[in-house]
Amino acid sequence: MSSKDGLGKLYDRLTPEERFRLDVLAMARGDEEESEHLTSTCPKRSYTMNEVAFTGRWHGALELTLMTLLDLRACMDKVQMIDAFRVTFPYLRGVWENDTHEAYFDGHRSGSSHAWSKAGNEGEPPGWERDDEGAERNADPAIEGDLDEISGRAEEALSAIAGGLEKLEREFTQEALAQWSAYRGFCQEKLELEAMKLLEAIMAPAAEYMQGLEERASRLELEPDSESVEEYRAIIDNAWPSYVRGATWRGR
Repeated sequence: MSSKDGLGKLYDRLTPEERFRLDVLAMARGDEEESEHLTSTCPKRSYTMNEVAFTGRWHGALELTLMTLLDLRACMDKVQMIDAFRVTFPYLRGVWENDTHEAYFDGHRSGSSHAWSKAGNEGEPPGWERDDEGAERNADPAIEGDLDEISGRAEEALSAIAGGLEKLEREFTQEALAQWSAYRGFCQEKLELEAMKLLEAIMAPAAEYMQGLEERASRLELEPDSESVEEYRAIIDNAWPSYVRGATWRGR
């Protein structure tokens, strides 16, 4: 018996799980010949199953739904990160203001002490006495205005950040809305079903997630970009026939 015959018998003894793992490893290392041997020696079976036109539609609906949700979720995860970052704004403002005010007082005190010493005076400069009463009585009246100006700068910085985040939120939400609109149109035209009904059947929590997307888009007064909708719709429409090709067999 040749080694080739022995190898053939070995292929025949593989379990489906072993054959699958070996085929994956062969493909991963680029060994097409080994993959072909594993595939061609796989036992052939005959099955009785539900009509392909039915099961294919379910398979396609499931895969295209998951594909849409994965792409859409990538956008909405970014939006949720923006929401989370916004919550930190009051804390960031407080930290920023405390640090800048403290830096201002340190600089003011150092400058006052230096000028006081250079003028030949001893002790603490006016407004920086160790006793609170003296420090308050001799405090520089310009300090309050300076602190207000510093706080105003903080507000301007946070406002600029908030504006940038709002722009990103609108962009990500509009992209997700385009994906959702394409999927919704596909469901209505190809499946003759409401997209929400299909989501409820496949993944109920996703239906609630999409309602949140629609509510956000409405709040932001956004409409899906028609060109983006067409692009996403083309991807779905091009994939769909491969799942329902069995439907053409019914009349034969």
